[in-house]
Amino acid sequence: MDTTKLLSLLRTSISSKSLLKGKLIHQKVVTLGLQNNITLCNNLINFYFSCHYYHYAKLIFKTLEDSLDLSLWNGLVAAYAKNYMFIEALEVFHMLVLHPFLKPDSYTYPSVLKACGGLGRVGYGQLIHTQLIKTGFVLDVVVASSLVGMYSKCKRFDYGIKVFDEMSETDVASWNTVISCYYQEGQAEKALELFGEMRDSGFEPNSVTLRMVISSCARLLDLERGKEIYEGFVKDGIAFDSYVGSALVDMYGKCGCLEMAREVFDQMPVSCCLECVDSRIQFKR
Repeated sequence: MDTTKLLSLLRTSISSKSLLKGKLIHQKVVTLGLQNNITLCNNLINFYFSCHYYHYAKLIFKTLEDSLDLSLWNGLVAAYAKNYMFIEALEVFHMLVLHPFLKPDSYTYPSVLKACGGLGRVGYGQLIHTQLIKTGFVLDVVVASSLVGMYSKCKRFDYGIKVFDEMSETDVASWNTVISCYYQEGQAEKALELFGEMRDSGFEPNSVTLRMVISSCARLLDLERGKEIYEGFVKDGIAFDSYVGSALVDMYGKCGCLEMAREVFDQMPVSCCLECVDSRIQFKR
């Protein structure tokens, strides 16, 4: 069995979260003497994380800790951050910083910044920001967007907006994050203004954008603008999800349109958010 086939089987196991199947593949990897194959190890780490067997994932990393392949380190940091194990992510990052032959790259920092934001460690995030400026990685659009997100999570919206304003290149994620910054700062009108700039710049908003601008309209009690924006999104084929539905229910409710709010609520999936459940209770009273 070759590496390509094993990778295919491993990725299937990750999707299905089949622990037994994945362990059998892991055993086959060892039997074939491929336990030092970085690509296979990265996928094995992802597999064990998908099954919440974090200890096994760490053991795979430990056997290759002396590896000079940075992707292995980045993969573990990313897996920890994705699973909200932020302290562990920063511990691996610290080990990487101290490594005599390896240095973090642009693929390392988004996960590290996510961990800083998740822990509210803005001071550490600022130290990393300084390092990013020195290394030039701050010019990478994904890294810069992650910086904006980190400052937003830490409630330092002013810093996040400043980073965004200095970005030479932007993406939808960075626009959404800075729109959120303005909204959370209580500047709903500015958030809507930035939404207009986003569209004028040629970026296609997504459901996250829609949720933020509808929430901004709700805060301003601007029903007509909210309806106009939402109808425009519907024409563009933007997916309706429970988060967008929650924002619509909130907007209609705040603007006194309880029947419309209830109509939207009734169209939402059963797994809608608790906020909408609370709203429905209010409608029945």
